[in-house]
Amino acid sequence: MKTSFTDLPDSLTTASDALEKKLLSSSELLEINITRIEETDGKVNSFVTRMFETAREDALSSTERALKGSRLSPLDGIPIAVKDIYDTEGVVTSRGSAAYKDHIPSKDATTVKLLRDSGAVIIGKTNTHEVALGGTTNNVNHGATRNPWNLAHVPGGSSGGSASALAARQCLGALGSDTGGSIRIPAAFCSVTGHKPTYGLVSRAGVFPVSYLLDHAGPMAISAEDCALMLNALAKYDPEDRDSINVESKNYRAELNNEIKGLRFVVIPSFLEGCETEVLENFHLSLEVMKNLGVAIEYFEPIENINEIREKIACLISAESGTYNLIALEKDLISEPGRTRMLGGLSTPVEKYIEAIQLRKEIQALYEKGLENFDAYVTPTTPMTAEAIEKDPTQEQHITNKFKNTQIFDFSHQPSISVPNGLSASGLPTGLMISTKLFSDSLTLRIGHAYQQVTSHHLQSPEI
Repeated sequence: MKTSFTDLPDSLTTASDALEKKLLSSSELLEINITRIEETDGKVNSFVTRMFETAREDALSSTERALKGSRLSPLDGIPIAVKDIYDTEGVVTSRGSAAYKDHIPSKDATTVKLLRDSGAVIIGKTNTHEVALGGTTNNVNHGATRNPWNLAHVPGGSSGGSASALAARQCLGALGSDTGGSIRIPAAFCSVTGHKPTYGLVSRAGVFPVSYLLDHAGPMAISAEDCALMLNALAKYDPEDRDSINVESKNYRAELNNEIKGLRFVVIPSFLEGCETEVLENFHLSLEVMKNLGVAIEYFEPIENINEIREKIACLISAESGTYNLIALEKDLISEPGRTRMLGGLSTPVEKYIEAIQLRKEIQALYEKGLENFDAYVTPTTPMTAEAIEKDPTQEQHITNKFKNTQIFDFSHQPSISVPNGLSASGLPTGLMISTKLFSDSLTLRIGHAYQQVTSHHLQSPEI
């Protein structure tokens, strides 16, 4: 088969269309990815485990299906990376920690199985912050993952390996997880797209937990359209996840091209506080793009004392993550600063933990109510660009600032997407976050797609 592609297609969607038209085979596409990983991963360290042998077998099967005209789905033959907290049958899932370095699952996480059932080719496991508790992916066990836009800077975390792999064009789709911003912050830092679905829409069975009350599993890719294609496969009810919600299956790609003219967006003033100048500049440019698309922009604060509430809820993550890693903590197998954070969480008084649970529900109710007369919240994804790797990220003020915008939508359980919206003067990416009502993921993706139809930030990739 003669291929018209000499390099990786510019998106999962483009690649899928090429496979459908037989302009490219899955085996050829996989080899382009493998070559890219071999050429660049020594610099960025996105992957902790390469699964090339099984990927080649799966790609060959996909190639044969395509030749027969029987592709399983638009994901059939697409190389996808999996964050190393997702179980993969027979392949080590270390969770980024020495405590689990010998953990070999007996079956795939539900999401991984759904991808395989759709014909996706699992190319490898990506690096994560240790036990997914942190925002840098400076992993003491697997080494630091580096931001492809500037190798001296972090890619964000905890899904930093997945974001780095996408930015370096080592794959076309990836799985991430989001407890306080761990899909969307790496997406913003690396100029890729990351969608945190509505809580309960995508199964977390077989995904190592940080906080059952806040964990979300979701897709990361080049574009909102790519994320929609992945969500079509991932959004299935799963009784193995007790928080999985049985909603009617949807085609998240079907409504992408509906116009957004006439929609009303809300800017949350407190989310602009503490933003770096260039983050704000790119955000206001994004608002002008939205206005040109016919969107009305207003300013509104859903909860006046949100900073105080945010601080009270923070104990949920440290308390629950400490509980899930209790044996590892007892054996001194969790490194600093995660160890200190977890131990602090384990000493949380019961009344504070219960108050945090109640406040989370209050945020959800008030942020839903805030959209009664509006269609979406639009904010900077994070107030900052990626910090340098050697910068100490453990100070509480720094952590709070990085996650302060994203974590609210983990608390509210609402769908939230980060799309690239520009670069700083030093060449570091920034992100635009769009968040909508519970189970309105189609709208979240549609707004992101509309923005990407008139901008090209998501198509830019760094020279490595």
